[in-house]
Amino acid sequence: MIVVDLPFPSAKLNPNRSKGVHWAATSALRKSARSAAYAVTRVTALGTPWFHFERNKNETVPLVITFIQPDRRHRDRDNLLAACKPALDGVADALEINDSQFDPVTIRREYGQKPGGVRIEIGIAAERQVKAA
Repeated sequence: MIVVDLPFPSAKLNPNRSKGVHWAATSALRKSARSAAYAVTRVTALGTPWFHFERNKNETVPLVITFIQPDRRHRDRDNLLAACKPALDGVADALEINDSQFDPVTIRREYGQKPGGVRIEIGIAAERQVKAA
């Protein structure tokens, strides 16, 4: 399993906050989130068996996304996931797969301390190790 820890998504990426806002206003935030997720995932995944196998475009990749909220305010899971979309694109880029292969996706919430974070557990490496054995 590959575990990637990322910062909590910016509130400006929340779909409820970005209604009526020009796309260019959040473009830099999206690019930053995507590139940060790419870098962290790539470095983390390099030490795993993932890179020793050929990628299968039809293979599903299970994800568990845990949002470690910085406070106890209510946040909808679907908005958390939408705000995390650029980061998930970066994770998919780093793994050299299409993000449509993420299935099933489990979303969890925990309450932590500021600044919060997002833990993404990618189950592909563990499954491939079992198949290879």
